[in-house]
Amino acid sequence: MTSKCVLGTKNDYWGNMMSFYNFIQRILFNTYEEWYMKSPLSNRHGFHIIGIDNSLKAMRDGYIMYTEIRPPHAIKGCTSMKAVVGKSDDLVDLYLKIDGKTYCISDLSYDETVQMMRLFVKKSVLPEGQTYKEVLESDNEKLQTAFAELAEVLIRDAKYTKLFLKKVHPQTIEAIEKAWYTLYEFLLYKGKAVELDWKTEKEDFISAIKKLSTDLTLEIDAASLDEDEGIYKWSEAVNRLWTDHVLTAMDIGSDSYVLMILTKEDFERAKTLARTLLHRLAPAEEM
Repeated sequence: MTSKCVLGTKNDYWGNMMSFYNFIQRILFNTYEEWYMKSPLSNRHGFHIIGIDNSLKAMRDGYIMYTEIRPPHAIKGCTSMKAVVGKSDDLVDLYLKIDGKTYCISDLSYDETVQMMRLFVKKSVLPEGQTYKEVLESDNEKLQTAFAELAEVLIRDAKYTKLFLKKVHPQTIEAIEKAWYTLYEFLLYKGKAVELDWKTEKEDFISAIKKLSTDLTLEIDAASLDEDEGIYKWSEAVNRLWTDHVLTAMDIGSDSYVLMILTKEDFERAKTLARTLLHRLAPAEEM
């Protein structure tokens, strides 16, 4: 009787090579190729461990609202760890998906959160069970209401807001992500916002602000704006000049500026609603 030697398939070979490659990246370079990170700044597989520190720093500095990491497979039942800016800007709520249920540790410091997320990635360690409690899934009705109210504030036209909301019905945080960009595109289309490259020239910046303020009596002191400065400084000068309005930027996760003009009252309301949706509106000089 002759024996047969069964060779592995090409897929087996490449699978083993990738496993070895990922092992080397993890051990030697602290890079976790099989892990997934998502935030307004990142949406990819593979990150260096320092990426956790940098993303949480961006949260603490007010640039983003959340950071989520996911392992390549469940670790002790956990498939996701998500840090969200808490009730105050210096606190974090950490959400864990474990065996299909959602748990939360509230009011953590940023340093505590970084340590917990690092331990999860590097050593497969979860926070102590008594530190987190089960929470209900996101209130879909609350999200829909917040998004509808935000659209109303930003579009500032009941007819167009109604038309827009007929097409967009975000019911989850994941759906909000897409709806946020749909709202941004609609604001551009209706002339409620303008998008400028960060290298925009002074004349183009002034032209854009005048276009946005067509129906408003807002002063623009063009002579005080230095040619060599950029949108950040020009926006700061404009917002110092205005008393009842705010030159507002909508964060779309890019280097460009999406600008609109809101009353101070509408700005505060819109900023709070955007935060509820884990997105960001800010005075243009803070973007």
